[in-house]
Amino acid sequence: MPLDGLTLKTLTAELDSLLRNGRVVKIFQPQKNTITLHLRSFKKTEILLISVDPNYPRIHTVTEQPQNPLQPPSFCMLLRKHLEPSRLLSIEQKGWDRIVHLNFEVLDQRGQPSQKILILEIMGRHSNLFFVDQQKTILDALKRYPEKDILPGGKYQEPCGQGKRDPSEIREEEFINEIRLLPASAPLWKWIQNSFQGFSKTGAVEVLERANFSPRLKRGETNKEDWPRIYFAFLHLLQEISEGGTPFWHKNNGEDFTGYSLSKGKNSVLFPSVNALIARFLTARENRLRKEILANSLRRPLRRQLKKALRKEKLHKDNLKRAEQADELRLQGELLTANFHLLKKGLSSIELTDYTRECLPRIKIELDPLLSPSANVQKKFKDYHKAKNSRKFTLKELRKARRERTYLEEVLHQIEEADQDRILLEIAQEIQRQGYLPPKCKPSPKPRGSPRPDSYISSDGIPILVGRNNRQNDYLTFRLSRPNHLWLHARKIPGSHVVIAEEGAIPESTIAEAALLAAYFSQSKNSPKVSVDYTLRKHVRKPKGAKPGFVLYERFQTIVVDPANTNLPPKK
Repeated sequence: MPLDGLTLKTLTAELDSLLRNGRVVKIFQPQKNTITLHLRSFKKTEILLISVDPNYPRIHTVTEQPQNPLQPPSFCMLLRKHLEPSRLLSIEQKGWDRIVHLNFEVLDQRGQPSQKILILEIMGRHSNLFFVDQQKTILDALKRYPEKDILPGGKYQEPCGQGKRDPSEIREEEFINEIRLLPASAPLWKWIQNSFQGFSKTGAVEVLERANFSPRLKRGETNKEDWPRIYFAFLHLLQEISEGGTPFWHKNNGEDFTGYSLSKGKNSVLFPSVNALIARFLTARENRLRKEILANSLRRPLRRQLKKALRKEKLHKDNLKRAEQADELRLQGELLTANFHLLKKGLSSIELTDYTRECLPRIKIELDPLLSPSANVQKKFKDYHKAKNSRKFTLKELRKARRERTYLEEVLHQIEEADQDRILLEIAQEIQRQGYLPPKCKPSPKPRGSPRPDSYISSDGIPILVGRNNRQNDYLTFRLSRPNHLWLHARKIPGSHVVIAEEGAIPESTIAEAALLAAYFSQSKNSPKVSVDYTLRKHVRKPKGAKPGFVLYERFQTIVVDPANTNLPPKK
């Protein structure tokens, strides 16, 4: 469910109580549609996140500052100019609409106090954040629209209220009279949603359920004795909101959330605050969506390249088949030479006896009717030399095409298994260097620092490290691990490099758990049996010029594990 006006009412009250009179000490813009304000009050710093993401616009506090770009965007620089330092006077909602005003006290150029306002409009893909002065002149907006005069210097215009009323101002007589005048076929939940500010479908349906009516109730199915029940249910919900709300996560309702209780909200989890509820679920949903968008931007070019690699591999296989016919072409040329007197111009084929075989079979030789007898003979020997010389080159190109196909399949598998943005960004950086990522698809920001493979602890207390992409695999195998560490990999299938970070004798239980991780993070994770090879790291080498993640190993042993029905060791 989107962040509706009812839930936003309780959220703004919580944030105002928490952040009022806080001093703005830092401002960042970690993403295109997101800013963060660091506010200092009562010897504690709170981080307020404001996002106008088209899918999950929101406002709430966070515990950690998201990663920032190296160069702050212009909107961030403008906010720093005007609001560092400043004091947050209040956070207030405009009526019951999804519009939030953050009022700041700043000092102007003469040192006199003045007011600046951040206006957050939560309206789906039309969400925006405006920075205005006391006269509502736009200083800038996070999303500029020249055709709507949403530019610096323009006048801020409040969104059209669509004729909706403030729900706290309607009296019982007006409420009942409006129901009486509705068409008999009108759904009451839709009337509530379209007539009053702040009500989503969930909130409108909740009013009917609190009055013990069906959510699909129509005006014609009620009588005048029912209307006061609906009005008092309406008041009861508003009263709950005015008293601070009751934030719930509803597991059985599509993992939905509300700032108020639901009559049929079975298996719901109560949260300590709406702020904590929004921070957890909308942030998680946005992260999942962003990860999926990034993964798709990597999958598309790689799948195109994989199709090309498969076509090249097939082409080289066909060429190799023709090259392997070199001896047959030589034999045909020799037979044509020995039977030259039988050849005539215009023949498309000829049958000759093969004197090189014991049974003396008759073989049919295709000819070009447009060529002379001598030219046909010369053509056979020419084709023979061409096939003979091309065999070595074709084998080399076939091996190259197979390596490329294997590499692309492995990277695609790593994308499917990635559960963090950081892993996907490392993959993006890798395939960009390999030339597989078009310039328009280049993601940002780039991952900073050294790769960080996943770390697990075996039942014997020994650390096990797992690379989640080729960058991590190479770093883990050739820089992080030691020569006498045990190295594991699923046999002959794409998968992660796994290292047991312990020298000396390794317990069999730890080897089994490390093998389980190697099988789980491989292409055969759903198979009942997966063979995993293991050897000392010093027996693993990377061929010169090999693709990232590709290695050769020797002196290995093999263990068979079942990744589908076994629990993984705990993550460190």
